[in-house]
Amino acid sequence: MAAGNSAKTIEFLRIGNPWLVGKNVNRVVPIYVLHNLLEADFERTKSLQAIKHLVFDAGKALADGLSPRVDVGEQDYADLQDTTFGLLAPERRVFRDKKGGGAGKHGSLFPLVGGLVSPSASDDGLGRRVRALMEGHNTDWQERLCNLLVPQVSHDPATSFAFSLLGGTAGKISKKEFKRPRKRLGGLDGACAELIDNLIFSTGDARRVPIIRRIASGAYLVSILRMVVGPLADSGGDLPLVLVYCGLPPGGASEPLVRAASKSFSNWVGESWNACARCMFDSLSNAPTLPGAKRHEKVRQQVHHALAGRLEGRQKELEGVIEALGPLFEKANLSLAWCKEAMESDVSGFAKPELARRVRSLGANIGFAGPDRGLKPRLTLDTPLLGVLVRGIVGDGTMELGEFVSVVAQRFGLVLGLGNSDDIADKMGSLGSEGFDIYELLVLNQELLRTRLLRAGLARSYSDSHTEVFCNV
Repeated sequence: MAAGNSAKTIEFLRIGNPWLVGKNVNRVVPIYVLHNLLEADFERTKSLQAIKHLVFDAGKALADGLSPRVDVGEQDYADLQDTTFGLLAPERRVFRDKKGGGAGKHGSLFPLVGGLVSPSASDDGLGRRVRALMEGHNTDWQERLCNLLVPQVSHDPATSFAFSLLGGTAGKISKKEFKRPRKRLGGLDGACAELIDNLIFSTGDARRVPIIRRIASGAYLVSILRMVVGPLADSGGDLPLVLVYCGLPPGGASEPLVRAASKSFSNWVGESWNACARCMFDSLSNAPTLPGAKRHEKVRQQVHHALAGRLEGRQKELEGVIEALGPLFEKANLSLAWCKEAMESDVSGFAKPELARRVRSLGANIGFAGPDRGLKPRLTLDTPLLGVLVRGIVGDGTMELGEFVSVVAQRFGLVLGLGNSDDIADKMGSLGSEGFDIYELLVLNQELLRTRLLRAGLARSYSDSHTEVFCNV
């Protein structure tokens, strides 16, 4: 159980893993990550607060300036509120402002158009990190994204409704200048950026809505992968491999394949936790100390220096974090063992099960992890997320199934089957159970994947041995 100080000590943990989310992980949902990814490109409309009010109080919203755009009688207010909520808040994430009677300033509407995008305070920084990641990616992704969010004409009822609320416009693109980097990203960061890039398909027809939703899920998936795998990539290690159960989620708890996926998930999280401690130790080891400082005081100075770089311009917050970490500095001597002990202490509350809880909670929001009711967790792929992964890897083209499976493993460490290399089974270790070895389980898992891809319209089979994966939307 995380201690009361954990809201402050999350910055200490981020010395080892900058993508780590705090203990209030349940507040982090895809729509918030998407808003903070998008908001730098769009001017915020003055009507946004009134549109949020429209979800809960039509009378207040119309009085606040929407009446020229929405002509309804008082008898239709309830229907208008239901319509607004259904079209513009499909994730039920517009919070009521109890004092003002309308929607709170931190609520988020689904961004059908650029004018409905606004920064959100509840994504724990993931959206801004994804944005920074994409700004290092040298393609025309930003232009395509702006064209997607600011169409000239609406072709579906939801977008037309948003247009009406904004006075017949899709919003304004920000005047902030964006310069493409000269070099393309590589490694894990490059793979994450390319996945999101492939999801940005600019169109003005009714496909816009599912495309925008797919970008939200893709950005969220990237955030989870970067949070778990990032510390190993940052420390120069190989990406850890994790078995993803490819049958219909969640799968029976007693199935050998499900049991193997659960064991693999536990190993995956454990490697990430250890890598976080190593990254923290490396960062603190390089931090300067004052000459003549005592041993325990050196650790305080090293932590202070590392945090000062992260919390630049936030002196009061920095002082609060250092004060909360006080018990960790008593008789401290910087070492890898100290970093691990500090992470899982009562002050930080970040033992391996806590990391598993955060990954599990995030993953459940997009069908990437389950189940979440006392049974052992495992990675899964709900059908919509499977579509996100296919589009993010294959893009506009097609890819042979074995190659697709191999590419997913190479780029992200997600093992869906044998792919085109039999040695993946040897790299997975001893995950077999109940008379099944890992090779047999991977063959079974890939066949489950193939069946689901075919049924979802994400693949076409030409023979028993040749299946092509594609995404035509």
